[in-house]
Amino acid sequence: MKNTHKIFTLIASFLFVFSCSDLEEDRSGILSLDNLKSDGDLVAALTPVYKQLQVTYQGFRIRANTFGSDDLTTWWGGNKAPLRVFDGFNYGNGENADINWLDYDWKGFWKLIYHANSLVNGLQTSTAPEAAKAVIEGEARCLRAIAYLSLVKVYGNLPIILDGMTPTGDEQRATVLENYQHIEEDLLFAEANLPAPGATANVGRVSSSVAKTVLADLYLTWAGWPVKDPSKNALAATKAKEVIDMGYHTLLPISELWSMQNANSKESILSAQYSKEEGPTGNQMPAATSFHMARGWSDMYPELQFFKDFPEGARKEASFVTDIPNRGFSGGKIITKTPATIEWSVSQRFHPMYAKWTKSEDVTVAGRTMGYRPIEVYRYSEVLLIYAEAKAASGSMDASALEALNQVKRRAAGLDPNTPDLTVDVSTATVNDIVTEKGWELAGENKRWFDLIRTETLEDAISRRDPNEQVPLVRQPTKDQYITPMPAEAIATSKLIQNPQGFKVQ
Repeated sequence: MKNTHKIFTLIASFLFVFSCSDLEEDRSGILSLDNLKSDGDLVAALTPVYKQLQVTYQGFRIRANTFGSDDLTTWWGGNKAPLRVFDGFNYGNGENADINWLDYDWKGFWKLIYHANSLVNGLQTSTAPEAAKAVIEGEARCLRAIAYLSLVKVYGNLPIILDGMTPTGDEQRATVLENYQHIEEDLLFAEANLPAPGATANVGRVSSSVAKTVLADLYLTWAGWPVKDPSKNALAATKAKEVIDMGYHTLLPISELWSMQNANSKESILSAQYSKEEGPTGNQMPAATSFHMARGWSDMYPELQFFKDFPEGARKEASFVTDIPNRGFSGGKIITKTPATIEWSVSQRFHPMYAKWTKSEDVTVAGRTMGYRPIEVYRYSEVLLIYAEAKAASGSMDASALEALNQVKRRAAGLDPNTPDLTVDVSTATVNDIVTEKGWELAGENKRWFDLIRTETLEDAISRRDPNEQVPLVRQPTKDQYITPMPAEAIATSKLIQNPQGFKVQ
């Protein structure tokens, strides 16, 4: 979807109205799926699934329940109380299930699941060519798997709803293991039926490399907490290596990675697409990661210790803004004040900002900094690190796994990732070394929390928290904080049992 406007305008005449009840499905606004005949019908029916991916990933609220990780903190004032609940670990026994923003990812991913379910169900009576139907079903099931995996990582075990029927509210939570198994089934189908990367007409649609990448992520998660099946590490390594061996994806120079011009590059495995033509909201991450003095919202920025520990070099320069823009709003446009920037330690929030989104910011549309660059769901560097970690965890670390790790390290130093360099390369690496590297590589991308949870290292990371952080810890985290409370509305409108009582592993 290089031009997302072309595909998303297919839904311009569709009305999306969703029930307030989180587990109810309203399909009234979806294209009729009773008579899918042509390839065009199939793509049009798939469009709402991608649209929901776009909407769900649009802003910081999808990250609200991951603010306990050491790469994220938030403003100590304003309307950030929901984020401070997670930043300070003020939950664990079902409390604070009614806070704002908690249900943003819950509702967004369930809507995506329902759209995918409806399409998969509609394909059963479609008269379109079988080969075309298999690809569309693979796309729908791959996106459904991403949505389910995202929810299971946050909330634990969920009801398994895989058909087009409207949920009754009587559904029961399956186990985490059962959730993993149905996610795996969807991804294996998708892997077998999706085209190779680069073979689709529209950038942004899932490919076989997406399915393999999500399988690798699933297996690495499966190997860790809470199921802790170490046999899955070898499967994670296999799937990640299959993506590597495709030879399609590459690492961009670190200085070019986050530019608008390099959106949808070969480093991107899957990204949620945005277009200025669709409206002013776009990608909200530039505003979320900028301070108010830079015409943002001061929602998320790195913790001090994480920033201090981050290795110096090209990747650190590309990841953070240390000279904070000093802006105002006058005459209907954003203006630059004097001085133009203020050093981070004496700036408005006393922290640096994330540069991954501000590099592509647009300050010409509204009174706030906006963005239209795609938001990365999976990048190739993550695949390389999954491969290295899975090989190390399975006791089969070898030259190919070290090369995958070293490619990321070389690129982080501003070097050619494919050229060995004795000043950067390592000859040994532990799982902890690789998880740490992954934290730096994917800083602020909604990944770090899940790595700390599955490796059971959250407590150690938080024990190193800088005492100057201005969001106080309500408690030091334990396993009680590994799983997020389900939104209060979901509990009130169903027979679901709230965490931790309803959390069942296998």
